[in-house]
Amino acid sequence: MRRKFYTFFPAIALLAASTTAFAQDSSRTNQLNEIVVTATRFSQKAGETGKVVTVLTSEYLQRNSGKTLSSILNTQAGLVVNGADNALGTNQDVYTRGASTGNTLILIDNIPVSDASQISNAFDLNFIPVSQIERIEILRGSQSTLYGSDAVAGVINIITKKPGDNNLGISANGSYGSYKTRQGGAGLNGSIGKFSYLAGYQYTKTDGFSSAYDSTGKGNFDNDGFKRHSVFTKVGLQATERWRLQYMLNWNDYHTDLDAGGFNDDKDYTMHNKYMLHALSSHVDLKKGSWNLVYSFQRNTRNLLDDTLYVPNGGYSTNDFTSNTHQVETYVNWDLTKQLQLITGADFRSSNTDQSTRYISEFFKDSSRLSGDSAHMRQFSYYASLLLHNMGGFNLEVGGRYNNHNIYGSNGTFSVNPSYLINDQHKVFINISSAYKVPTLYQLYSIYGNKDLKPESTTNYEAGYQGALCGNKLNVRVVGFYRHTKNLISFYSLNDPPYGQYRNANKQEAYGGEAEATWRIIGGLTLNVNYTYVNGKIKEQDTDTSYYNLYRRPKHALNAELGYQVTPGLYVSAQYKYISRRLDPAYMAPPFVLGDYYTLGAYTEYKLGSILKIYADFRNITDQQYFDVRGYNTRKFNFTTGLVFNIN
Repeated sequence: MRRKFYTFFPAIALLAASTTAFAQDSSRTNQLNEIVVTATRFSQKAGETGKVVTVLTSEYLQRNSGKTLSSILNTQAGLVVNGADNALGTNQDVYTRGASTGNTLILIDNIPVSDASQISNAFDLNFIPVSQIERIEILRGSQSTLYGSDAVAGVINIITKKPGDNNLGISANGSYGSYKTRQGGAGLNGSIGKFSYLAGYQYTKTDGFSSAYDSTGKGNFDNDGFKRHSVFTKVGLQATERWRLQYMLNWNDYHTDLDAGGFNDDKDYTMHNKYMLHALSSHVDLKKGSWNLVYSFQRNTRNLLDDTLYVPNGGYSTNDFTSNTHQVETYVNWDLTKQLQLITGADFRSSNTDQSTRYISEFFKDSSRLSGDSAHMRQFSYYASLLLHNMGGFNLEVGGRYNNHNIYGSNGTFSVNPSYLINDQHKVFINISSAYKVPTLYQLYSIYGNKDLKPESTTNYEAGYQGALCGNKLNVRVVGFYRHTKNLISFYSLNDPPYGQYRNANKQEAYGGEAEATWRIIGGLTLNVNYTYVNGKIKEQDTDTSYYNLYRRPKHALNAELGYQVTPGLYVSAQYKYISRRLDPAYMAPPFVLGDYYTLGAYTEYKLGSILKIYADFRNITDQQYFDVRGYNTRKFNFTTGLVFNIN
C-alpha cells in the first residue's frame, strides 16, 4: 500500500496546488459550445449531440510538440495505445474502452483507413506525423450506424491541415532528441483564385534502443533503429460558388529494425512498410444542406526480412504482404425543418490481399502464398439517421444501417441517442447503439480461415453528464458504459492440420466509466485530468466458463496535466500518468502480471510572435522502468527539443 500512495502522490499534489490557486475569472470557454463534425458527419455544437466527443485542438497539439501521435492519444480518456512508449516502428495497438485492437475505426479527414493484410485490419499509426494534423476528434462508443465496420468501441478522426488563405505560406520544423532522434520537415500552402494547395514533407530517423529487454544485462543487444519519409498533399478547386473539389495524397515509407521476440535479440531482422492513400472528394452546398461524394484508394505493402545466419542453425525468411482497398461513399445532410435534420448515404468497399512466405535453412525449406485473386471481399451499406435538436433543450438522434457482405450475407445496426441540454451549461445523455466488425481477409482466407464466419455483433449502452460550472471555469464529463459482443471471432487450436481455425463462439462483456475535467484556474493556469476504469470478461459457449481477458489493458488509468501560460510567448506544463497492473497472455501458461507504474513529464515552449517557436519536451523524467508488453523495453528518461517556423 505504501507504494500505491507514493504513486498517486504527484497527482494529489497537482490537485492541491490548483485548489489554492482558484480565483475569479469568468472569461473562459464552455466546451459544450465546441464545434464537432465526427459525431453526426456535419458541423454541430457539442451540446446538441449526445455523443461522447473529445476534441484535441490545434493549440493542444502544438503544446505537445515532440510527441508521436500514439503518445498523444495514449493520454486521452478511454484510450490505451499499447506500444506508444516502445521503440518507434513497433505495433501501436489501440484499445478503446477495453475493446481489442481493430475495434477502433481510424479516419483521415472522415475517410476510413485500415490495412487489409493485417489479421485485425488495424491501421498503423506509425504512418502519421503529428506535423500533418490540424485537430483530432475522438468519438467513443459504438458508431457503426454512421461509419460501418470496425467502429465498435469508437472512432478517431484525424483532421489534417488545410491550405491557408494567402498566396504563399511557408512552414518548417526540426528537432533532436534522445537515442539520436532527428526530425525535420517543410511545407508550402496557399490559395490563388479558385485554387488552393498544400504540400509537405517530413523525415524522421533514430538510432533507437533495443526493442527486446536484456534481462541478464550481458546479452549485448543491439539498438533497433527507425527511418520514415512522409509526403502529404492537398489540391482544391472551387469549381462554382457552391461546388468544391479536392484531391489528397498521403504517402509514407518507413524502415525499422525488429527483434526475435520478448527477451530475444535479433541483429538481422527488419521491416519495410509503405502506405499510400489517394482521395478525391466533391462537396456541394445545397439550399438546405450539402451533398458529399468521396472516392479513396489505399495500398499497404509490408516486407519482413530475417537473416539469422549469425545464429547456429539459423536460416533465412522473407514475408511479403500487400493489400488494396477501394471505397466510394456518398451522403447528404438535409435540413427538413429548423429542428429536424436527415443524414443519409451509401458506401461500397472492396479489398484484397496478397501474402507470401519463404523460409530456408540448412535442414528445412518452406513457402506459402495467399493470392489477391482469391483473398478478396466486397460490402455495400446504406444508412440513415434523423436528428431532432433545439426542442427546448431536448435532442434526439435515431438511425440505422443495412450492410451486405459478399461472403456472409447481410447484417444491420441501430442507434438511439437522446440528450437534454439545460441552460447551455448542463447536458445529460443516453446512448443505445449496435456495431459490427466483419471478418478480416486473413480470418476468411488464410490456412486457418473459415468462410462460415459471421460478423462480430456488439450492443453498447452508455449514459452520462457533461457540464460547464463555476462561470465556465470548470468543464466536466462523467460517463458509464456497458458493451456486449456476440459471435466473437477467436482462434481455436486443433489436433490435426492446419492445427487451428477461426470460429464464432464466444461472448465478450466490457464495462466501466470515464471522468474528465478541465479547470481553468486563474489567468493562464489550467488543469486537465481524466480517469478511466475498464473491466470485462469473456464467456466461452462450449464450456460455459468465463474469465477476465482484457490483456495489456489496465483497469485503472489516470492522466493529469497542469499548464501555465506564463507570458504571451512562454508556456510550461507538467504531466503525470498512472497505469495499474495488467495481465499479459502466455502460451500454455497462466497470464503474466505486468506491474503498475507512473511517469512524470515536463514541457516548455517559447513563441517569437507568430513566426518562430522553440520547444523542449521531457518524458519519464524519473527514469522509471516499466513494461507494456512482457519482454519488450519502453523508453526510459528521454527528451526532444526543436523549433517550428511559419510564415502565412
